[in-house]
Amino acid sequence: MRFSSRLGVAALVGALALPLAGQDRPLERSFTAGAVSRYRITLRVRTALEGQQPVQIGAKTYVKPFSRAAEGQLSWRATRQVVAVGADGAAQIEEKLDEFDEQMSGSGDEDEEAAKLLNALRATLQGWETGRKLAYREGRAGQLAGLKPEGVPAIGEAAPPLLTLWLLRALRPAAALPATPLRLGEQWQEPRTAQLPNWADVRGTESGEWLEVPGAVEPAVRLHVVQQLSGTVVAGEEKPPEGAAQARFHGESLSTLALDDGRLLAATRSAKRDVTWTLAPVEGLSERPQFRATLSVEVQIESCNEDQCLASGARAALRLRD
Repeated sequence: MRFSSRLGVAALVGALALPLAGQDRPLERSFTAGAVSRYRITLRVRTALEGQQPVQIGAKTYVKPFSRAAEGQLSWRATRQVVAVGADGAAQIEEKLDEFDEQMSGSGDEDEEAAKLLNALRATLQGWETGRKLAYREGRAGQLAGLKPEGVPAIGEAAPPLLTLWLLRALRPAAALPATPLRLGEQWQEPRTAQLPNWADVRGTESGEWLEVPGAVEPAVRLHVVQQLSGTVVAGEEKPPEGAAQARFHGESLSTLALDDGRLLAATRSAKRDVTWTLAPVEGLSERPQFRATLSVEVQIESCNEDQCLASGARAALRLRD
């Protein structure tokens, strides 16, 4: 009996020490060939346009603000299987998508223009709403390779397709893990530069932080990552014939990860890409007219068993209809 008690205490101490030990080294993924995991994934896409429209009343020119927006939400089940594990510890992943649910909404000052936004968004999401299988490679640091365009809806983004590329990875039930030791509450930030088509003077940052997970049913940690880029539009369809355009990208991810093998338990992710046009002066107006187009996405990922995934999909459909 004494021997069993000592074993029990040792096991408890080992379990409690796992989060502390994890702080001294980078968190890495470990895979088991044949392992299957299921997730419910929800994607919300919003496209919006707002600006100032000059209005002539008598001899004076005034500005009339306007805004138009459309929003669509698509939910599905993702079933991931580890097909094989290589000598380097990386895994070949097969991801099956099915059990889709979809909903649309729109608003705007001008019904006809808002309807155009809504119809374009509906066509985009409904065209992707079909069962499919994706195959790609996931490394020990959570990096993904071999992803193909069919892994993300074609959201109609102009070049550079930053949001589309971000979304291609954000929709996968995985997380890119930093190479630095896992230390809770310790923030890091690194500058970023990039050569992007149609943008110049691109500058940005990537920052992150490891956070605690209070009340977790198993040892877990949260990874919070923020990515930002900005630049000047110098070419392409987003460059105005007169005036100037500034572009920005902001991406954010909060991923809950198991400490024993680095697998994703849940995630909340969002990103937006906006371009602001400052046009040439208009006679009678004290300031130059401005327009802003914003394309934004939100991703919710929840781990679930087969029954829970189906039930989550039904609840999501009911929430959308309400």
